[in-house]
Amino acid sequence: MDLKKITDKIIVKGKNYDMPFSKGILARSLTAAGMKPSEAYNIAREIEKMLKERGVEIITKDEIRKIVYEYLISKNYDSIAEKYLLWRRILKKHPIIILIGGASGVGTSTIAFELASRLGIPSVIGTDSIREVMRRSISRDLVPILYESSYTAWKALRIPSEVNDKDIHILGFERHVELVLVGVESVIDRSLKEGLSVIIEGTHILPGCLKEKYMKMPNIITLVLTLSSEKMHKERFAARAKITSRPLERYLKHFEIIRKINDYIVKKAYEYNVPVIENISISESVEKCLEVITERFAYLDKEDNREVVKNR
Repeated sequence: MDLKKITDKIIVKGKNYDMPFSKGILARSLTAAGMKPSEAYNIAREIEKMLKERGVEIITKDEIRKIVYEYLISKNYDSIAEKYLLWRRILKKHPIIILIGGASGVGTSTIAFELASRLGIPSVIGTDSIREVMRRSISRDLVPILYESSYTAWKALRIPSEVNDKDIHILGFERHVELVLVGVESVIDRSLKEGLSVIIEGTHILPGCLKEKYMKMPNIITLVLTLSSEKMHKERFAARAKITSRPLERYLKHFEIIRKINDYIVKKAYEYNVPVIENISISESVEKCLEVITERFAYLDKEDNREVVKNR
């Protein structure tokens, strides 16, 4: 289908598909690079106006990135220009897998979708969804713990006597995580194979539990969210219950265990040098996540340049 015949928009040609130029997408990219949303949208609108004045009908992604970069430099947005180019360069070369862990109710899904929007990553997968798919192929009789929640998994432990010095609730949580991580690692493998970026979020992202080969990959970035305030954590559950079908009573009944899991995830994050972000404000949390991701992108960029020099 010839997009130019059905729209008067500028067409951006990608490697595998073409799409109309979007001010919103460009504005999100600029916001991810550190620009205020209002400024980012104004810049995107100015870029679109400039392209139309030049009579541009079709443009490649590389060409538009160059134009955006040069325009930002001309407006003295040097730092944002460099970061914008870095993000586009890395996302073009590498599939990026961002793993966001945290106990139930701390906001992993909200932050995951915000990051996906900013970075232009098309896929966000919750570990609860992965667990649900696994349930369809494994019977309850075979693996009963898979049919529990992360905070009730201890009820399905077959050999409670193995607890010894470990808290039974944490042991149940660990066994639950071990099972779901099989599915998580399958999603990571497929993303790496197909070269597609993805964000995976949920309680089952427990630092130190992925296979070592994934932990060594610089394009796999793990973050952990937490809420130190128990009062705020309860309020999050109450707010979520108003807009979803998840029953508040169930979470409050197991709140003590959920808090125990929260503390355990944070402890494991510190043990494995995984960034821990206090998720009080969504906007501030997203900015902190982007800072961590940008640092990793800068490292990847240096490694790419080193490879280029080595192969000359």
